[in-house]
Amino acid sequence: MKVSEIANGSEVKIYAAISGHSVVIMTEAIFGVNVGLLVRPMEYFGKYIQFLEPSNVQIRNKRDGRVYKFMSTAISPVKTRYGNFHLIRCSSKLEPENSRRAERFNIEKLGLISVNGNNMQLRNCLVHDISMRGVSLVVDDDTQCIPGDKIDVMFRYGSSLHNYELSTVVVRNFKLGKKNALGCSISSLNIDLIGLLSSKKNEQLAKLDEASETNLNPDISEEQQIVEVEEDVAMDIVPERPATITIRSGEPLELKDIDAGKDDEMTVRRRNKEKKIAEKRREIESLLDLRDI
Repeated sequence: MKVSEIANGSEVKIYAAISGHSVVIMTEAIFGVNVGLLVRPMEYFGKYIQFLEPSNVQIRNKRDGRVYKFMSTAISPVKTRYGNFHLIRCSSKLEPENSRRAERFNIEKLGLISVNGNNMQLRNCLVHDISMRGVSLVVDDDTQCIPGDKIDVMFRYGSSLHNYELSTVVVRNFKLGKKNALGCSISSLNIDLIGLLSSKKNEQLAKLDEASETNLNPDISEEQQIVEVEEDVAMDIVPERPATITIRSGEPLELKDIDAGKDDEMTVRRRNKEKKIAEKRREIESLLDLRDI
């Protein structure tokens, strides 16, 4: 799909570096136009952010719930009749992050496992996430498994605490934080598991539906709004705002790049504090002078 096909209200994250610190700049999609995706304006201390180089972008599309990660060709502020916004451009086609593997859903529930059919020695585990193809388990340090071991998993989930039982095979060992974890493939699907995955999918889509959408002009259709915004973007008018903050991908933004005529918030706070201390010092000096008299 094209970046202009991202749905209204979708969550947008842009990864950048400001003053030597990695930051995630969040905004929200409005709608796509012929040259890209219109999003809510992004500011840094009252100035619009200007991305001159390609940036890493991640979008959770509200329409299908999938995550799209891509490299933008340009992100710049634009002026329209409805106000100032940012426009994300991308020349390549977007592919969902999970297009080649089954979608995973977080579970985070305590459960029990038996290894290689040994039901006399059940072990504790944490069911981390699950998909149509496999499950991730966090296990105790004394639980030693190798690829090929058969693991039977039992856990309760949902408001009714329904009991789920899965037959799996260990595929790999890995670390989840500092904990030992197992990646297991599911030997066979049962109706309970299909129902659980379906409910998790619906739950995820329901949360996306709760995200607000932006309507620039309720008096006309979104299609007409898009036509008007495209006309405004074509005029290439710079937003009426002080000089933009320029961010280069992978390069920290130096303080000298910020307009010297405007103090940032930390500078203002420091100066106010120094001013109060100086006033207090003068008051004390005046009292000492009176005492000497």
